[in-house]
This record gives sequence, C-alpha cells and structure tokens, in this order.
Amino acid sequence: MKSDIQFIKEELSEIKQMLHELLLRYEAVGMMKLSNHSLHQFLQDEPDIYTLDDAKVVYRCKKQYQ
Repeated sequence: MKSDIQFIKEELSEIKQMLHELLLRYEAVGMMKLSNHSLHQFLQDEPDIYTLDDAKVVYRCKKQYQ
C-alpha cells in the first residue's frame, strides 16, 4: 500500500511539472501574439526594408555558387 501511494505521489508530481511547463508555453505564445497585435499598427506604416525582388537576387546568387 505504501509503495502504491509513493508511486501515485511521484506520478502526480510529474503531471504537475508537465502542466507547469505547458502553462509557461501558453503564456509565452500569448505574449508573442499580444506583442504582434500591439506592434501591428506601428509596423504597418513603416516601409519594408527588403522587397521580394531583393530576396530573389540573393537566392539566385547563392544558387549559382552551389
């Protein structure tokens, strides 16, 4: 009986740790979404640093040297 109780305690401790890690991940994802949402208006008015054509030129150059 004591070994069963000890086993249950260990399993509960492991589940508790897993839930804690899961909550931390959800919290991090939530903060990233909030940051993205709050910066959206600010970044929307900013000019793009690189265009799609710039990316194509870099990709072509790298492809030629491989």
